[in-house]
This record gives sequence, C-alpha cells and structure tokens, in this order.
Amino acid sequence: MTTAPPSPSTSSPPAKRLKSSVAKPDVITTDSFPEINEAPIKSEFLPGTNGHATVIPKGDGPSTSNTASSSKPQPVQVQGKKKKNRKIKRTLPEKYSSADVIFHDVRDFLGQKVVDEILDKNDGSEWEAPEGLDLYKEVVLDVGAFTVSGESISTYPNPSNKPWAIITPFAHPGDKIRVKIFKHDRLSSHADLLEILEYSEEYRGGEGDRRKYPEGGCKYFGECGGCQLQPVPYPLQLLHKKRTVELAYQRFSNLPSSVLPTIQPTIGSPKQWQYRTKITPHFDAPPKWFQRQLKERATASATTEEGQMNAEDGHEQERGWETRIGFERKGKPGVLDIEECPIATPVLNKKLTEERKRVQDTILSFTRGATILLRDSLPTPSPIPTAESPYVPSSSASTEEEEEHIAITNHKFDVYEKVGKYLFSFSAGSFFQNNNSILIPLTEYVKEAIFPSSEDYTGKLPTHLVDTYCGSGLFGITLSDRFERVAGVEISDQSIIAAKKNAEINGLGDKTTWLCGKAEDIFGGLGEKGFEGGKSCVVVDPPRKGCDEPFLTQLLVFKPLTIVYVSCNVHTQARDVGYLIRESANWVGKKYVVESLRGFDLFPQTAHVESVAVLRLVES
Repeated sequence: MTTAPPSPSTSSPPAKRLKSSVAKPDVITTDSFPEINEAPIKSEFLPGTNGHATVIPKGDGPSTSNTASSSKPQPVQVQGKKKKNRKIKRTLPEKYSSADVIFHDVRDFLGQKVVDEILDKNDGSEWEAPEGLDLYKEVVLDVGAFTVSGESISTYPNPSNKPWAIITPFAHPGDKIRVKIFKHDRLSSHADLLEILEYSEEYRGGEGDRRKYPEGGCKYFGECGGCQLQPVPYPLQLLHKKRTVELAYQRFSNLPSSVLPTIQPTIGSPKQWQYRTKITPHFDAPPKWFQRQLKERATASATTEEGQMNAEDGHEQERGWETRIGFERKGKPGVLDIEECPIATPVLNKKLTEERKRVQDTILSFTRGATILLRDSLPTPSPIPTAESPYVPSSSASTEEEEEHIAITNHKFDVYEKVGKYLFSFSAGSFFQNNNSILIPLTEYVKEAIFPSSEDYTGKLPTHLVDTYCGSGLFGITLSDRFERVAGVEISDQSIIAAKKNAEINGLGDKTTWLCGKAEDIFGGLGEKGFEGGKSCVVVDPPRKGCDEPFLTQLLVFKPLTIVYVSCNVHTQARDVGYLIRESANWVGKKYVVESLRGFDLFPQTAHVESVAVLRLVES
C-alpha cells in the first residue's frame, strides 16, 4: 500500500488510508499495511494474460424522469437510423509493469475497500475524472505520500467527494504544490509540477538537496527523468526501498504473512554518486524541414564565401533547431540536453564531453536519432590473461577506484572490470551490473546466505552451484571458492562464450561447466556432469520480466537444497517466489521456505531497488 515515506524516527512509514479500509483476515499485514489480493498466480504465466482489455460503455449523461407531471416539453422523436451506444475500449496495464504498480499505489492511498466498491460496480466510473478536473487545469494540492516509483501522490478534493488521486513528480510528502493536469487514468490523474508553494523539510536535506547545498546533486533534477529521490537523505532512501520490497510481497506474492520473514534493512551502496559504469545518452536527428532549410540557404549563399560560412556555421538556435544530447525529459516530449551526469563515473563524464562535440559537429550526417554508449572499463591487461596463464591479483595492486579507467564507446569492444579478486571481460554492449562499488557486498551476502554459520543452521549444505541466467558468470565465478563444482546455464550462446572465457582467465576452467540450454530443458545435461538437486544451490538472476512457469516448474523438478533469487524487479520476484512456495507446499516430506528477503541499492538517488530472496528446502 502506498504510504507516506519513512520517517527518520521509524523503521517504516505510516499508512495513509480511509477509515473504511480494513485489513482482511489471513493476509499479509504489518502494523498498518494490508495486502492487496491478486488473481491466481498461475494465470500470470500464460500467454496473452499480461494485458487485459475492458470495454466501458460511454455515459449518456444524467437520466431524466419522463412522467406526466413533468412541466418540460418532451423532445420530438425523429424516425430514422438509431444511434448505437458507443463504447470506449480501455486497456489495463500489463501485470507487474510500472503502470500496474502505480495503480496499486493509488488503491492503497485512496483506501482498498473504497476502490474495490467502485470497481465492483463495473460501470466504468473509475475512468471518469471528477467534474471540473479538466485536462490542463491547474490545481493546488497537499502531497500525502510517495509512490513506489518515487513520485508524489495527493488526494484531489472535489464537491462530489469522489476518491481521486493526482500523481506528480519531484514533490515530497508534506509539500503544498501547484500542478497542471495532463492525463487522466484509472482513479487518478497525472500532472506536471509547476511550483512548490510550501516545502516540507522532513524528507529533504540530503546531499542532493540543492536548496541546502547549491553545488551538490544534479542541476537537471526536476527536469531529467533519471533520478527521483535526490533531495532525500540517504538513510531515508534506503527505508523507502525496504518498503518497496515489503509492498511487492504484500501485493504480488499471494502468500500469507506467516510464511514470510521480516524484510531485512536494505544494503546501501558504498558510493552514492559517481557510481554508474554505463550510461546511454541519446539524441534526435535534425528534422527534414531543417535539413531542407539549410540546403536552401547554402544554395542561396553559395555565391559568396561569407554567405557560405554563415549558412554552414550559424548557431542552431538561430536557425530554428537545436541539437540536444541527453536523457528523457520528465513530463515533456523530446530529449533534455545533459552536459554531465553526477551519478556516472568521472571517466564517463569526461568522455561525454568529447562525444557531445563529435555529435554536434556531425549532426547533419544523421538521418535518424541514435544512442551513445559510454562504458567504464579498466585498460586492456598486458598480457591478456588466458587459460594457460590466468589472472593473478597482486597483493600490492591499487584499489579499483585508484586504478586508471577508460571509457569504451563501441558496443563490440571488450570491457574489463574487477570484482574482488576476480577479473571479468565482456562486450561493452552486453549486460553487466552497472554499479561496481556494491558488487562485492552483494556477492559476499549471497555467499553467506548460502552458507550460514553452523550455530544458525544444521541442515545439509550444497557442494555444487548452478548459476542460471548466468550472463558473463558473475555469481558462478565469485562464489566458486565455496563449491566443489560450478555450472552456468544460459539460453544465449554469446553469454556462455563470455562466461567460459571469464572462468578460464581466472583459472577456473577445470572447476566450471557452462551450458547453453534450451528454454524447455534448461537443466538438461547437468545430471551427466555430476550436478544433482540434492547437493546443489541454484542462483536465479532473470531479467525484469522474471521467470516463466516452464522454468519454475523445471526448477522444482530439479529440487535444489537452496535457491537464491536475485532480481532487478521485486514485483515479478514476489510473484515467482510465491509460486515456488505454494507449489512445494503440495509435496510430501519436503517444501521450500523463504529464509530471508533483503534489498540492495544498486542505483542511489533513484527509486530502483534490487532484491535478494533466499529459499531453503526443509522437512515439511
């Protein structure tokens, strides 16, 4: 449920809901956060069920009584073709998408019972904004809470008292704001922030609060859509992300509170600024009318040298169009011109300056928009490590931060990055975690979760590791020193090639096996390599969409001792973990339990949180 953000004096924020919102029995509840029930989880894995269309009849206005006592003349009925009752097709957001999560925020904020009563009418009224709340209208609001995505949510007061929320970026709970409505949605509207009339200080004062620290943070905050929590003190950012994990499991796991552990505090990033090792600014190509205009001017001025120079070198703004290289503008179309990004590493910002000049100087050669890739890398080692001569970390080597770094701009070039005592190589265009500073805490936590201290755990511990969705082999390689054997599984042959190379350059070629599996038989071939569920731990690190049902079914058949699920989308993780727990509850003698849940802050200043869930096979 959407709530006011965490207070400095509490471990979780207070709830905001109407008095009529009452927690239901046998569902997840904390002190004041009831669960929102979802459709049966299995349906979410079936094709075609992620987007739902609802047909809403268009209202014909208020009905009037047609009785003999009416003094008003009745309209003359004209014979002819009857008008059909027009219908408007409304498409509900894809399950677990950001829009779906926002609707859950709205539902919690307005009150679950009140919202459910409106939806149960099935008359489409949840799409109809209160009377007088027109598009582009300016209204003054008191902000009530944060959404999960870090935007503000406010109640719209109206004469009909219809429950309605307004979502606005860049404002904080307690602020009084003036906004302009630009879109109506389901029981809510979206608005642009015009002005903060009164500031609330409870969730401000962080290093990125430019009212307090004018030289700190990002000068583009309030326009750029990249960061949402910049002014919030970092401890409160971590509390917000802990709350995000709690809400995800309340809303999407479909599990009772009795089977879930207390969410542990979010692990913060060692770096909160200058941490991001990959950025992808983009730009639009010059419009055709502008290119034609330049050609016409060049033709007209070709007779004089001075005229030719003016035609080619005139300032873009004076010519009617400007090259903008940067990121998405929040609430507005087009690209926001960005000269530097304070969450990117210094070497990337230095290279960004060079790339901006290159694009500006050659902009007329682009016929369509493009993206610039900037990836932080260590220089290519000399000599390059091989299976015969693997990488050996030097005890006197400087830290990752102190070493020289370079910026790679070609997506096919190799990037080199250290994580603890291991060296990784991967193509610049492929996936690898974008915050190197937190990778050691993340991988060490996973290792300790798999192998708890003896006084805390007396069950059987795994001797083999299976790294699914292994990518370039991050978890398989960094966890390898605690296992007898390691296998990595992927459906991408390019990822398997990279993972195998990384194992070899770290001297792990004989200890590791890398398999390019098929989606319908992802664990096929592991048995003949000596990997059995009864002595294995499986690490699951899928993309944002999470796992599909066939994968989870195969995972349950493999039946590993331990499952560590690392996710960049805690909402789909909650769905998948709920599925594993419910399905294994039907087994005889064994079942999975959720041993721990915890967030990791890979992207400070943003609302994003990575989540790690540890499942253990126990006697039922």
